[in-house]
Amino acid sequence: MKQHEDTKTGDLIELPGVRKQRGRPATGAALTAAERQAARRQRLREAGQVPVTFMVPAELAKRLDDFLQFKDETKDHAMTRALQAFLRKR
Repeated sequence: MKQHEDTKTGDLIELPGVRKQRGRPATGAALTAAERQAARRQRLREAGQVPVTFMVPAELAKRLDDFLQFKDETKDHAMTRALQAFLRKR
């Protein structure tokens, strides 16, 4: 408890009905996960990227994962380079 004349010291006991908010204050502009993903896909389309989905044998996928495990490269980049090299030879 502090003295009534003390105007410099803050209260250590919380007042009833007043709850201190924790964390970063909300701005009200938060996006859902679906909205963030849709925005990402839109940015990729605007950058000229096109989604391509295809199936590969499990053994080939495992070998690609093993190869990329210690490389500083993503699957996207590795597949893009492989396709470019393949198409260059034709």
